[in-house]
Amino acid sequence: MNAWFARNLLYRPAALLRGEPTFRLLRRYRVSQWWEPEELAAYQSAALARLLHYAVRRVPYYRDFAASAEFSSQNLCAEDLSRFPVITKAELVQAGKRLLAWRPPGTTSWKTTGGSTGVPVRLRKNRYATAAEQAASWRCYEWYGIRPGDRAARFWGTPQSTRTRLRYRAIDAVLNRARFSAFAFQESDLAHYFERLSQDPPVWVYGYVSMLTQFARYCLEEKQPLAALGVQAVVTTSEVLSESDRDLLRKAFGAPVYNEYGCGEVGAVLYECERGSLHLMAENLFVELFPDPTPEEPAGVRLVVTDLHNRALPLLRYDLADRAVPAPPCACGRALPAFSRIFGRAYDFVVCSDGTRYHGEFFLYALEAARDRGLAFEQAQFVQLEPDLLKLRIVPAPGYRLEHGRWIAERIQAKSGGRVLVRVEETEAIERERSGKIRLIVALPRPQATTSSHSEATGRNSEA
Repeated sequence: MNAWFARNLLYRPAALLRGEPTFRLLRRYRVSQWWEPEELAAYQSAALARLLHYAVRRVPYYRDFAASAEFSSQNLCAEDLSRFPVITKAELVQAGKRLLAWRPPGTTSWKTTGGSTGVPVRLRKNRYATAAEQAASWRCYEWYGIRPGDRAARFWGTPQSTRTRLRYRAIDAVLNRARFSAFAFQESDLAHYFERLSQDPPVWVYGYVSMLTQFARYCLEEKQPLAALGVQAVVTTSEVLSESDRDLLRKAFGAPVYNEYGCGEVGAVLYECERGSLHLMAENLFVELFPDPTPEEPAGVRLVVTDLHNRALPLLRYDLADRAVPAPPCACGRALPAFSRIFGRAYDFVVCSDGTRYHGEFFLYALEAARDRGLAFEQAQFVQLEPDLLKLRIVPAPGYRLEHGRWIAERIQAKSGGRVLVRVEETEAIERERSGKIRLIVALPRPQATTSSHSEATGRNSEA
């Protein structure tokens, strides 16, 4: 599809119909990235003050907290943010509707977050917040020479329900992108993926690190001329991008590789610039850095974020439980705070005996479907016992029944075409990794030559 047509006659009208000022904010963010640090700090302070006033007035969770803490909602300023509680993903789930603020019907949408912690989350966002999230992403994609409407290849999850699949097909059409399933694939699927790309070459490629590296390695081994397609940029997300992965992708696609980090709850958090720094989307997020050194990263900090724009579910001091390494101001000249590295979240593949691979998102969607049905569990983890046998470890929630675990197991078995068998085990707790996170997938060890380095994730799980 012609990029101008997609941008101006599909995407722009669709955004306006949804009440999302994406393009207006994009114009603003093109300018704000070059603000002086003092101007950016003043913007954040004013936005925080407005957000705190709104949250205390309109959100039961924060209204009750202010009353119990015995502080006045009058004259709140940015410095008062530290008086509010830090919220974890589990606490976000537990708080539920008490974190919601009333918004007029038709002005919000649901977002489903990632489940690397075994706790999938659904939350509401108002249209301005989703537009701000998209505008920040497009602003950064422009760093790579990408504009809205440019043809994209998206190596991502494929929704399992017919209704959701149709919805995402419409979204893909509006955004002029082709979707390549990262759930289950064999060599024949990878060959088909290359054929599709050859027939309609994309301007840029986006997707999970592990999926892209598997595809890139296949193309190199089979001598498929992937680089001849003329891809302009590769944007990786959802898993850590090692230098070996970057080199592999650069060699296979013949294009520069850039990294993205974010999460479904707050959207894009960091984007890599042309100088290699990871920049904070400071117009949308206020980030607090909690010292959290490890032997490997003595300068590591834990990221706690506040979404400056979401009025449907104001999220103050949300603990991402991911670690980063701050960096000095970047030579690119942007005032957006910089980081040198982000690390956290675990994802993996499950490789069956016939060679079929299932990405962690395949199992995440099964958990999301279970939550949609009201099945009661707090956390879940899949442990590969044998190539075709998994153990589903479930931490029950009040109301949990044996049928709940069996429903998840049977869904995975059915969606995998019987390739994956699942045994259910209840447990009081799931052990955390050294990073502090709980792995969704614990796969069998595989030879280094057939895997990519993706033990920790650095991306978001969202459909934008």
